[in-house]
Amino acid sequence: MSGVLQPVFSLRSAHDVGVGDFEAFDALFAWMQQASQKLVMVLPLLPTTPGDPSPYSTRSAFGLNPLFIHLGWLPEGVRFTEAEQRAIAEARKSPTVRYDLVFPVKTAALERAFHAFQGAGSSARAQDFEQWCLSQREWLDGYALYSSLSEHFGQKPWWEWPTGLSSREPKALDAARKEHHARIRYHQWLQWVAHEQWQRVRHSAKAHGILICGDEPFIIGQDSADCWCFPRFLRRDARLGVPPDDFSLDGQDWGLPWFDFDALAKDNDAWLRRRAQHAAATYDVRRIDHAIGYFRQYVRDELTPKGRFVPSDEPAQRARGEKNFKLLSDGAGIVAEDLGVIPRFAKDTLAALGLPGYQVMRWSREDGIYRDPRHYPEVSLVTTGTHDTETLRQWWEGTNAWERETACKTWPELNAFLPTPPKEWSFEVHEALLRAALNSQSSLCVLPWQDIFGEAERTNTPGTMGPHNWAYRMKPEVQDLAKEEPLQRAANWLTRLSHEGKRA
Repeated sequence: MSGVLQPVFSLRSAHDVGVGDFEAFDALFAWMQQASQKLVMVLPLLPTTPGDPSPYSTRSAFGLNPLFIHLGWLPEGVRFTEAEQRAIAEARKSPTVRYDLVFPVKTAALERAFHAFQGAGSSARAQDFEQWCLSQREWLDGYALYSSLSEHFGQKPWWEWPTGLSSREPKALDAARKEHHARIRYHQWLQWVAHEQWQRVRHSAKAHGILICGDEPFIIGQDSADCWCFPRFLRRDARLGVPPDDFSLDGQDWGLPWFDFDALAKDNDAWLRRRAQHAAATYDVRRIDHAIGYFRQYVRDELTPKGRFVPSDEPAQRARGEKNFKLLSDGAGIVAEDLGVIPRFAKDTLAALGLPGYQVMRWSREDGIYRDPRHYPEVSLVTTGTHDTETLRQWWEGTNAWERETACKTWPELNAFLPTPPKEWSFEVHEALLRAALNSQSSLCVLPWQDIFGEAERTNTPGTMGPHNWAYRMKPEVQDLAKEEPLQRAANWLTRLSHEGKRA
């Protein structure tokens, strides 16, 4: 099977307000069906920090990002002020997402739609809303209260709220629920609307024969509903990161909370099970980010500023990973993101459980030599890049000559470019690289949208901040995928390559 990696914010439609939303999927699915692609991988759809576009800056392990709600699907209807119309026109003309324009316009429009919904009074739609809130109350009540209080206190982190609220004293919580009742309803409504629209996307995907692969971050931010509601499970007394490696002599301090898996176990892993079940119901398949974290976590605190592993010994790490991945994969399809420095025992455990790991072609090497993709493990996912890497074109044009030569020697599809592989990007180079991925032995192949079209604009540059991150947008509108001849040729070309790789 083969498919496409495309973040929702990167979709471009004639009907959006400058950022991709759920409406664009239907036309994308139709093009994918023509291109014989059977899976679309998206980045996390979880609620994010207000004003922060990073899909990994999550404020909840549950729910969906209201930014992706399609305003045109709201029965309440949405009208824009003249100033908003000008902002939308400017945002839609931009080659990248203009979050400075999109966030305020979309927020204002959603608030007006909610007031219209409330004004409609009792109706079948209102009853559906109430029933959905009851069905989701395990996570929704805490999330909606947290979001309302976060707004009320000017986005201050929850540990800076008044003591009664930060420590979740029952009387203080009851009083807050009464005081902020209207705003709590608004945040519940946002999640309901997003859920309704996502189900519409799921139905469309099924009708087109396409699976949706979600992305599940390992941990949630410190300032999040889950850390506030469950501080004994998501602890803030140490900071999560990764140990030193060839790329970082000091390792990385992510400043994130860490999972107390022992405390979770005493609660029969209830929170972790709810999260896994919720994600399994949201996607057909999901990518488990930072898979090694379910075996062992690398944390730093005042006593160990350089960091330590939890648990500290290999047998305990192995046992923890096996237990966690059995729980995560129960009745659901998952792919383990096992990139970076991964001990052999972790890869062996994932293989024994039949869970695919990652093969990023430019990183898949032995003793510095590229591996032949035709010899990758069958139970694996091959890709030409991720949301954090430079695009395939950038890599080819910018890498060392010896790396291009080594790749051409090892990947059969590129043998024809020896003895001196060209640095210049061409259709022939492009096709050979995609064929190398599609012809691999890996059972799953996912190609980033930029790599399919040979683009140089990347999605994210790790270790940097700014408007260049999480702002990539596809060049054509999705409605043009079925109209423009070059886009139709690209679909037919991808179908041919997929048939050659026996994936169509």
